[in-house]
Amino acid sequence: MTNRNNQEANLTRDFEKLDIVFANAGITGRTPIGATDEAVFENVIHINLNGAFFTVNSAAPLLNDNASIIFNGSVHNYLGQAGVAAYATTKGGVVAMARAIAADLAPRNIRVNVVAPGATKTPIWKRGARASISAEQSAKVDDLFSSMVPLGRWAEPEDVAKAVLFLASEDSSYINAVELMVDGGLTGAPFGAPLLRG
Repeated sequence: MTNRNNQEANLTRDFEKLDIVFANAGITGRTPIGATDEAVFENVIHINLNGAFFTVNSAAPLLNDNASIIFNGSVHNYLGQAGVAAYATTKGGVVAMARAIAADLAPRNIRVNVVAPGATKTPIWKRGARASISAEQSAKVDDLFSSMVPLGRWAEPEDVAKAVLFLASEDSSYINAVELMVDGGLTGAPFGAPLLRG
């Protein structure tokens, strides 16, 4: 039995039927052009795209009609940040994938959407290079990020959770194949940010 067959068997054992799937697979990884190891690039693609797709693929037979699928995207689909080509590619790919899956599942009235967070206060920000900086330096980085967001703050995990719950609920029963930005206006109104206000 393959790993995917095991995953499907485990889902069937643990859940008879599903109404909501939140596909939240994702890792980052430095992939600067001209200096990226192929294995690093492929690992990001494998986890972020394959992981998201096969989570939903395995769950699809268990979904009730009128269910809701939500993928976790990112503002990196739009920002063009240096050194994160693989990550940005996967988050753009998740949006395209969600639209195609929405078409696949339309006969069952299963909605498929993407929530796209901006910088969110989670433990991931204390890993990697930021793990070794002082509390004062970390506070400066936090302030800089906040000054780049029109609403003047980072997202809290609850901000993203509420958006996911909205897309999972009956309140969004006619919303399908969309990408909901949860970024405080970073991508939609960047010139409203405190840093750029006149």
